[in-house]
Amino acid sequence: MAYTATVQGLGGAADQRSARTSMAAVLAGLAVCLVLVTAGTVWRLTGGKWAIIETPSMGVAAPVGTLILTRPALPADLSVGDIVTYRPRNMPDNLITHRVVAILDDGSVQVRGDINGAVDPFPVTQDDLVGEVVAHYRGLGWLVRGLPTLLLGIVVLVIGSALYVPTRWRSSVRILGSTMLVAVTSLIVRPFVHPVLVTVAATGDGLHATIVSGGLLPTRVTGLPGHHVDLHLGEVGSVPVAANAAGGPLMVNGAPHLTGWWLVAMIVVCLIPLLWTTIVGLTAELPTDTYPTDEGRLP
Repeated sequence: MAYTATVQGLGGAADQRSARTSMAAVLAGLAVCLVLVTAGTVWRLTGGKWAIIETPSMGVAAPVGTLILTRPALPADLSVGDIVTYRPRNMPDNLITHRVVAILDDGSVQVRGDINGAVDPFPVTQDDLVGEVVAHYRGLGWLVRGLPTLLLGIVVLVIGSALYVPTRWRSSVRILGSTMLVAVTSLIVRPFVHPVLVTVAATGDGLHATIVSGGLLPTRVTGLPGHHVDLHLGEVGSVPVAANAAGGPLMVNGAPHLTGWWLVAMIVVCLIPLLWTTIVGLTAELPTDTYPTDEGRLP
């Protein structure tokens, strides 16, 4: 007769550590979402509004992708230098966010984008004014735009992996899925490199395109071969351009231009999945080892 000894539970400590870490991450994410939803609700109920900058007219002060928060205000309470959001009377469905450059005698205000050469055509009156910008967060608007895709993807990933993936590989699938989710969201929203063509002007030595960077990463914008300009978020630059063929479109290209600490930061970000797997690890299997002892009949 063979006697066997089954050893179980050697992976229990690893299982508990992985479960605790995963649960802590889930709870932290839920807490952040709850805080954001609560803060947004309170802000709206108290008269505040929010919007995302979509055009580059405010330059580095409020570049493309900036999340702005506004409060109701009276023109009489505004000062030169304040940033306001208003609805132009000739385009009442649009929102424009520009800086106050003059207070007029009739109580209205003149506004202008920081990189614009002229003031806006119509003075802003109380009827036009949405509110004064009391806070603005560069780049956060990109996250807000991508949030629906991220949240939907996370829900599908967590539920799908819980139902169809073995326990041991569940954390690996979720890490890989999260990485792919961020990549797909980035392709949809395109927050990292976003050059915006403002104008094309003819000069003595050809055509020059004025470009504003709306992407989060330092960007090198290339026009004619051998000509480029390096821009950070909200900065304005100019490059000579030409069409590839007669009557064809003028071509400019933008690409990330990472040096120094930017390069170090991107390497660290790319290593986050590796660091996470190192900290959390795989869920350990419960081993079953068989140790043969005596064989034969019991006395």
